[in-house]
Amino acid sequence: MKRRNLLVISTVALVCILVISFVGFDLLSKQTPTKQPNVLVGVDIGFGDEPDVYKVANAVQGYANLIIIGSLTVTNDTAKLTRVCDYLYQRGFSFIIYVGYGPLAPQGPDMQFFSTTVKQWGDKFLGAYIFDEPGGKQLDYAPGTTHYIDKPIKQADNSTDAAQKYIKDLYGFAIDYSGPSYYDVPNLRVFTSDYGLYWFDYLSGYNVVFGEFVGNQSRQLTVALCRGAANVQGRDWGAIITWKYQQPPYLENGTELYTDMVLAYNNDAKYIVVFDSPDNNTATSELGLGILQQEHLDAMKQFWNYAIDNPRVDKDPAQVAYVLPADYGSGFRGPSDTIWGLFPANQTLGPKIWTDTKNLITQYNEKIDMVYETLTDNFNTRLMYDQLIYWNGTVIGHL
Repeated sequence: MKRRNLLVISTVALVCILVISFVGFDLLSKQTPTKQPNVLVGVDIGFGDEPDVYKVANAVQGYANLIIIGSLTVTNDTAKLTRVCDYLYQRGFSFIIYVGYGPLAPQGPDMQFFSTTVKQWGDKFLGAYIFDEPGGKQLDYAPGTTHYIDKPIKQADNSTDAAQKYIKDLYGFAIDYSGPSYYDVPNLRVFTSDYGLYWFDYLSGYNVVFGEFVGNQSRQLTVALCRGAANVQGRDWGAIITWKYQQPPYLENGTELYTDMVLAYNNDAKYIVVFDSPDNNTATSELGLGILQQEHLDAMKQFWNYAIDNPRVDKDPAQVAYVLPADYGSGFRGPSDTIWGLFPANQTLGPKIWTDTKNLITQYNEKIDMVYETLTDNFNTRLMYDQLIYWNGTVIGHL
């Protein structure tokens, strides 16, 4: 009898536990999950050490979901990098790992890191950021200058020769690092940032290029060039907000930052990144976050909420394309900008294309992309826009 009573008591207790468990689970399952915007937004931590990554990540947690581990101090140390990635993974961040140029081997983690270690972080590991601003270096570096990487090509016979050499050489010292010649990860997704020649960066093999919002340069022009290159070549693109000034405070103010983030979002950027540089002789923040001030954190939080409240429709805003001549490697910073950093601007074509560009950006704003009539070797691009406006005056289609 006692055993039976014990059995009954035990059974009742078990049922109560199960009921409580299911009720608790049901209540938990009905809680509203934390909302996330349909964009990857965060910070590129370009300098500093391991503690700096933790400090910045903690500061933006809750209104950012992406960290670029951009400091070679961290990425050159595999053990340190592994700890940082674990930390970011546990806090729900997606992350990208920077690899720098080296004359004999990349500056980055051990050779096996991308083929073995990153598997533990699943889809939170997005890929490798391999080298920085290759197009900008091509446009602005003097031949023979060394700064992380040299000018990719130092001489060419003409623009077509320059385009072909650039694509080949950039693949050789950038993309091939992720392939069989070093890291041996053929499908490793590769990123970079740039402020020119985006079209040719993608042709060199980059999966994603972040167009730089820098100084007072036109944001919409950057979007038109970078987004156009990505759209036509079937890639993704993003925006990275970098220096406005060459001296403190370096970064634009919080209101400007918010405006730029919204502009990138409304132009359908998949990635929106703010550049930070702890411990690089630019640390001005009272928060100890490099150049990020409280107004910048507030702007990021404001944008996060804006993106949640304004989900994007699944439709690219670009309807018009301005079609550039094949291999026209201008930096688009004025009518006299050099071509490929090697040739002076054509005194007739340069001013015409620059005037067209300014007028069309003003007229169409977020609706226009800038693309090229050929990929390379005169292979015509397939342009799926409602209207094509060619550099030579030809217009096809209409809005």
